[in-house]
Amino acid sequence: MSDKIVLGVDIGGSHITSALVNVNNGTLVEGSHYRAKVDSQGSVEDIINAWCGVMLKSLQSDTHSGKVAIAMPGPFDYINGISYMKGMGKFDALYEQDIRTLILHAIGNSIHEIYFYNDAGCFLQGELACGPASAYKNVMGFTLGTGFGSAIGTEGLATDASYWQFPFMGGICEDFFSSKWLVSKYNIYSGNQVNNVKELIDTVQRADPLFQVFDEFGINLGIFLSKLYKNTPLDCVVLGGNIAKASSLFLPQLQNYMSARSISLPIFISEKGENAALIGAAYSR
Repeated sequence: MSDKIVLGVDIGGSHITSALVNVNNGTLVEGSHYRAKVDSQGSVEDIINAWCGVMLKSLQSDTHSGKVAIAMPGPFDYINGISYMKGMGKFDALYEQDIRTLILHAIGNSIHEIYFYNDAGCFLQGELACGPASAYKNVMGFTLGTGFGSAIGTEGLATDASYWQFPFMGGICEDFFSSKWLVSKYNIYSGNQVNNVKELIDTVQRADPLFQVFDEFGINLGIFLSKLYKNTPLDCVVLGGNIAKASSLFLPQLQNYMSARSISLPIFISEKGENAALIGAAYSR
């Protein structure tokens, strides 16, 4: 049975989550789920130790196959395990480092294989394996958070789409569909200063411009999806990431925009959250 238990890992710009995944049924092994914050501007040693500390907790919770599947943001050489993230506000110290070797050395004999996959692709693969999107042939998945992740799912198989760099409204999608845009717009409209989306939502007051910001976010996303719908085979969309947790603030405007243009496109908000990437990574290996 242990050969069907794979450690799924989701690495974000400010956190790591890991859990043992049963690839027979897509469930997480009880008691193996751990999450911790990570200083993405730390040294190589600090980052690797933080990652491996969480992974070891999951690995020590039950028997497993010794295989690790990691959902990792790009740019990244997923085959060779080399990071090329630089100047993106995260993991600069890991630039051109052999992440696979660093993790193997830090964790030791409890693992023997490490696989890396695009994080947005893992998110969508998890949704295609265990979510409502599994009923559709052509699916787009987007993760809305510190960056704008995207993946295409065709007949149950997800691959990275790289729409973060797609030209949009004089810039690229990453400029408009990330926490940086929301925070920047809110600070401009309100004259106040918040540092992240959670702080923005937690401090909201009546007549606060937060609602204006999220309305604009929903409309922008509608503009993007309507263009995509016209040029790409598309049966449904799945949204994940931390911003998707606040979908009640932008989804109505998004759906109204699409409806006004006679576009009938099911839009699902991920129910599995970060677990989708853990499951998708394990299924991808």
